[in-house]
Amino acid sequence: MSFLAKLILRIAGWEVVITAPDYPKCIICVAPHTSNWDFILGKLAYMSVGRKAGFLMKESWFFFPLGLFFKSIGGIPVPKKRGSSLVDLLINKFNSS
Repeated sequence: MSFLAKLILRIAGWEVVITAPDYPKCIICVAPHTSNWDFILGKLAYMSVGRKAGFLMKESWFFFPLGLFFKSIGGIPVPKKRGSSLVDLLINKFNSS
């Protein structure tokens, strides 16, 4: 998968240089983003260096069959309704991964 991500980025004219260490667990905040292309390029860049990362995304994007794809690449749906604890969800996800 790393090779394919590198190839796609190379064709698009991108070169990925990462200087941050590869910690076993961490949380990276990426904001603000200007378009949905930021997500695609960021995911490809991280994959191209052989690292795995999950991501948060609006729950409304997790409909069938797109939801299966997003979950398979590390997507975590963010519930819109009040009373749901995103913090608890993320703590459990972080501790179990």
